[in-house]
Amino acid sequence: MRFGYIILSFCLGCLFFEASGQAVFTLKGTIYKKSTPEKISGVIVTNLRTKSQSTSDNWGVFNIPALVGDTLLFKKSDYASQTYVINSSFDINIYLPPMVLLNEVTVKEQTKKQEIKETMNDYKKVGGYYTLNPSVWSAMNSPATAIYEELGTDPNRARKFQEHTQEELEHIEIFKRYNKALVKKVTGLTDDKEVQKFTDVFTPAYIDIKTWSDYEVVNYIKISFEWYKTHQEEFKARVLN
Repeated sequence: MRFGYIILSFCLGCLFFEASGQAVFTLKGTIYKKSTPEKISGVIVTNLRTKSQSTSDNWGVFNIPALVGDTLLFKKSDYASQTYVINSSFDINIYLPPMVLLNEVTVKEQTKKQEIKETMNDYKKVGGYYTLNPSVWSAMNSPATAIYEELGTDPNRARKFQEHTQEELEHIEIFKRYNKALVKKVTGLTDDKEVQKFTDVFTPAYIDIKTWSDYEVVNYIKISFEWYKTHQEEFKARVLN
């Protein structure tokens, strides 16, 4: 038992030493419109581990502090969001696909699912994890791997990425059935800014939209709109907050 404890402590020590021994560097990259030489300015680049952000300049160039294994999220309106797992300190090129307005929600969903698959594969390539949910059998056969899966820095980053993208997929599912076009049709609102604010404030929960019929979605919008018409000041306060 004591020998096993020593081995466990040694493995943990190696893992923590490896994680804390990395040096932060400034990653430089250039962002292009996919399948073109056109560079994109104004793209917000977020390091999902540190939450630090950078914005691409007029030449599509960005710089951001990072570690190997960090995940970067690239976002700009009219373009599909994209992630990138850093595997070295060398300069990188990122290619963002423009969003297609027709069937926009479907395009976003397919893009997001592909993004998740590609990013999780990137984590595996840099040794980020073997399986994020190791079985008891695999833990007995390879305890060091099991410890790393549970406590290692990269597996934790992979789990956080999964959680982050799952929330986005849920939002996409919501807006398949609850969106500005439907809100306009049901409420008669015509001002795009007002419709956007109404849609944002009264967005239903994913657990509800999953089980509601089309009638229930429309009825929810009608009830929310009645409240909206009689509580204008409270609505404005909720939007401002």
